[in-house]
Amino acid sequence: MTRKIGIYNLWINGGGGGEKKTCALAEHFSRRADVWLITGEEPSKAALESYFGIDLGRVRVFVPPRPVVTGIRRLAQSIPSSLRGPLQTEMWLKTLDRMAEPACYSSIKALGLDVFINCQWASLLPCPAPQGFYMCMFPHALKGSDNLGGAASFGQRARLRTSNRFLGMSRQVIDSYTAVTANSAFTSEWIQRMWHVPAPVVYSTGERMGPAMPKDKMILHVGRFVGVGRADDKHQATMLKTFRKLEDLHNDGWQLHFAGTILPGEDASRQASQLVSSARGLPVVFHFDEGFLKLRELYRRAAIYWHATGFGSSPADHPEKQEHFGVTTVEAMSAGAVPVVINSGGQREIVTHELDGFLWDDLDGLVAHTRRLAANAELSRRMSLQALLSSARFSTGAFLRRIEQLIEPSNSTASVENGEGVPPLK
Repeated sequence: MTRKIGIYNLWINGGGGGEKKTCALAEHFSRRADVWLITGEEPSKAALESYFGIDLGRVRVFVPPRPVVTGIRRLAQSIPSSLRGPLQTEMWLKTLDRMAEPACYSSIKALGLDVFINCQWASLLPCPAPQGFYMCMFPHALKGSDNLGGAASFGQRARLRTSNRFLGMSRQVIDSYTAVTANSAFTSEWIQRMWHVPAPVVYSTGERMGPAMPKDKMILHVGRFVGVGRADDKHQATMLKTFRKLEDLHNDGWQLHFAGTILPGEDASRQASQLVSSARGLPVVFHFDEGFLKLRELYRRAAIYWHATGFGSSPADHPEKQEHFGVTTVEAMSAGAVPVVINSGGQREIVTHELDGFLWDDLDGLVAHTRRLAANAELSRRMSLQALLSSARFSTGAFLRRIEQLIEPSNSTASVENGEGVPPLK
């Protein structure tokens, strides 16, 4: 009998690593199982296929009925933008999405799934299948717990305690899953600390973007454009400010390229517009909402890859603001771009300093390492080759092999394309 597998992500149109992982799983398992992509709104399969370079032709879509959420969303979107002000409508609607998750349980359970894979950030949904895997990107606090993930100030802790009453993780939800997985050793450590459960590491899928092309004098960053102050801020403004100071590189023909989706909502659109305005007169290029083929071309042409998520915040005090893995860094390395990335979170598990890239602790380090690569073609060539070799540890095949090992541990011969060089589960 064909197995039925549900893969869950409410915000499938977000264009990030979690959505990439969701779609890769759906495509893979649809080759031999009945697969439902379970999401909060009807997605455009064609758009997802174009952006992520995947095939969802065999995948069914299920949108659980949520009449209250749908009604409130329509009402909120009908309010003139001038009246929304600081309410940050999209943020509140996503909070509502999470609060309404348990109400979706019965309709998802009615699908009769054999396996359920939860790829939703901070999900509160109990497992609706006999076998379930909660793929945690970073843990949120247990309901009623004072361990709030490192919030420092009294005001921050007070706000989080209030949120925790409604959006905290429950022991019942955790225990309903066969296993909780982590997208990095960094995340796994925090899951153990906050949820008190072991979490095997299943590194997120990094698409192979090579083969490398002859490199342009291009620095690339790929990441979503979000509103200022969000925990998942990619710090494009920080990188732009740093590049502005590198006049010697400007004069030598170097450019900085930003690529990524703009999240729904006015805050993200405003931030993107401000970045474009701030970059006028500089050799800076923006690529908003480009498809897979264009992104692959950018990766292949880029000589250097920048990443700054977590800048200005302590990993100990604010682990939620760090890059918990770093799919785009892996993808850049797979095309031979040398990573020059912040020394925190999951980036430290991807990049080996001075072997296949550079890790920096402050902006002076970012500048110094970038100048060193720009000035030394042989160093850049050598590190580019090593970056390409190192990226194989995080390929889509490696990711899928780990998932196979979890779902069917007795079937060590499960076929996964491009699964060579897979490190053991931690």
